[in-house]
Amino acid sequence: MKIIEFLIPHLHALKFRKSNKRPGSFLFNIRRRGFLVGTLSATVGSAIGMFNRSPLTSAAPTTFKSNKPASFSGEVIKLANGISLEMVMQNNEFLGFGLITAGNVPLRNGRRPMFLEIRNPSGITFCNYTITSKQITDNSVLLEFSMHYHEGGLMDWMVHSVRNRYNTADWTAEPKPATDTKLWLEIRPVIRQIGNLKYIGFSYQYRYQSKSIAIYKILDRGTWEPSGQAVGSEFWLRNPFVPSITPIDSIEQFYSTEWYLPSAANPNGFQFLPLQTALQGFTFTTTKAGTLVTWATKVSHIRSLFEKPRGVDEIVHWHEHCNDLGKELVTSPVEVLWAAGDLDRVERANAYEAVRELVHQTLHTELGMRRERITTYGVIEQWDNADFKRYTKFGLPKLLAAGVKTVFLANHFQNNMNTFGVSNMACTVDWKIADSVGEDNVRAFCNRAKADGTKVEMWGNTALSTFGLKQWERNGTSNGIHYLPKAGSIMEVIERSHDPFVRNPSNAIEADHYAPVFAVLNMRDPVIRQYWLQRWQYAHDKIGLEGIFLDSSANLSSDKFHFIHFPDAGLKNTAIGAFGNYRPAQEPPSAILSQYRSHLELMTQMQKMGYRYCGEDIGVFGIHRSGPPIETRLKSLPLWGECLAMFDVPAIQKAGAEPDDIFFKALAYRMMWFIYWDVQREELSFNYGSIRGDYDQPNEWHLSLLKVFKQVNDLMLNREILSDEKGVMYRGNDYQVIWAFQNFNFNLPGDSLVVDVNTGKNIKTRVLETTKYHVYKVIPKLI
Repeated sequence: MKIIEFLIPHLHALKFRKSNKRPGSFLFNIRRRGFLVGTLSATVGSAIGMFNRSPLTSAAPTTFKSNKPASFSGEVIKLANGISLEMVMQNNEFLGFGLITAGNVPLRNGRRPMFLEIRNPSGITFCNYTITSKQITDNSVLLEFSMHYHEGGLMDWMVHSVRNRYNTADWTAEPKPATDTKLWLEIRPVIRQIGNLKYIGFSYQYRYQSKSIAIYKILDRGTWEPSGQAVGSEFWLRNPFVPSITPIDSIEQFYSTEWYLPSAANPNGFQFLPLQTALQGFTFTTTKAGTLVTWATKVSHIRSLFEKPRGVDEIVHWHEHCNDLGKELVTSPVEVLWAAGDLDRVERANAYEAVRELVHQTLHTELGMRRERITTYGVIEQWDNADFKRYTKFGLPKLLAAGVKTVFLANHFQNNMNTFGVSNMACTVDWKIADSVGEDNVRAFCNRAKADGTKVEMWGNTALSTFGLKQWERNGTSNGIHYLPKAGSIMEVIERSHDPFVRNPSNAIEADHYAPVFAVLNMRDPVIRQYWLQRWQYAHDKIGLEGIFLDSSANLSSDKFHFIHFPDAGLKNTAIGAFGNYRPAQEPPSAILSQYRSHLELMTQMQKMGYRYCGEDIGVFGIHRSGPPIETRLKSLPLWGECLAMFDVPAIQKAGAEPDDIFFKALAYRMMWFIYWDVQREELSFNYGSIRGDYDQPNEWHLSLLKVFKQVNDLMLNREILSDEKGVMYRGNDYQVIWAFQNFNFNLPGDSLVVDVNTGKNIKTRVLETTKYHVYKVIPKLI
């Protein structure tokens, strides 16, 4: 809910290490939330008890064996571009694809066949897949499958006591033919030029169709390890929980993208994460033999987990392809791409950036969403009552003088803190500026910022405070509670809405791990969605807000399902008694609705209204006000473009790096530093909540570089890291921008005009002699 995505409630009762008490740290944010003790458990374990606990991914066997199943036989499919796929069969059953090669290079070792698993929310699992039809050429493959099904085990659905229902089918029953159900798998060869590399590979896509068995997800399972082994590879995935560049050095090494938090009573925070809204949208595995890329080519609700199990020489890719519950589900095409050749560290970073550019541009274009670009970023964040007149008089001028182009504000809509005096400001009551804040005061602040060309961004979310909702459920005589007027409020909208809240499988209002503080709104309900947009439109047009930081953007907004046990329940006779009712032989149809597309389309609509989108995630869309502490990013700085971070000098020094070097390089890679206005001392600071020493206060050099960034920001497109990481170059049709990490000579394309942006000095030259920590704008062949 704060700077980091996917946080558990910040309880004051929790005690964490002092080194973690900072905005760039998950544990700092856990502590800062400060939800009311008594409404939440004092232990993290119970606070995150609602986390999705998917089955554990076993690392067995501990000794690697590349053996085939008994009675193995299979055909090898050869595509026109040199890709070969080995089909693994056991008798007539299709187990999946084993060895897959690009020319002579294995892209996976094939021990675990690559194929799907389908289990529906009512405990029906498919098995015994048999190919009933196949159309195979070197340019396309279409396989059609029949299958069996069996029933039993836990359902996704829950009873009122928040326990999973059990499918009580006959456990002795043999699997039955799914006579009205089919599955198709389509495979096509792919050739792509991405940056300087030529990739060959293939795309694959599943289509499920049934007349009787509804599903809402398909689990796609495979392992991908170039040359058939994980050891010797590097896995590049921008990640908030573990290193973003991970070398695999031994078979015994373990790696996982899950969030495991040993300090919590329940340490299992997150397992599967949305590939496109929480992760970078693709995988990038590089070795001496070459580079392997996988990505989903369509905007899609895909929940992913990547692991290198202990004792196994494999990198496992799990993808849940999700959609609304229905009798047809088509997955996004997934491309598997291979570029041969060893790359040095800089070449790998440039190849990664080229893939990121392709993936992000493709997905934004499909949505019609604008790609957001980082700006200099100031923060005025106060978790108690705000004095906007003081903000406008003292805080804003200092941020503007520092060259800040976006100023972030805490939530000043009606919330628990500014309306009722209880914890906390992240818990929205309604989307109207609180009386204790004053709409005129916020408007004056925005007008002052806008006059300087700076945008004001404010905290927002798609959930309501349960404390605030209780004020309209009145019973008895008011005793010291000041009720808000109901006329024109969100409560009137809720009463008009058919389905205002997202419900979990037990039919309780969804709150993620923030129960019982939040009630997540159903943004697919047209009445709720219209009100939310109207209030933010008013805030833009009449108050002056131009940016939204969407709190918990991935886990509270995009990665949610609305479970509806009985869609027509409200239309039935409510006079039916509670006694003497049995479950019918055929239960009424239910619904499960993904919130994923609704979330992204909502943010696209916000952009059209005039807002910049910033999210609490490190995914594909928006600016990313999220991520791990800076010391964990030092070895992967090129991966953190369009992200915000805290410039923590002691942490950088403790990690063995030079703070000025990191400050400059981060800007060159388009990672921006927070500039806080310390509310207590009325001074600028790199550190939230206090100024620990002179190193926390921006000096003239820091501020001059922020102004340099502001001058060249719009030109920083098409990034290339120069050899030996001497610097970074951005290139357009008629210009170049060079950030120099050291002194070096750079040959220009003929006579050129060069502007030293640090000094403003113009140079006419064919060879640019750079100065360390200077930025240059080059206009070639102008003379």
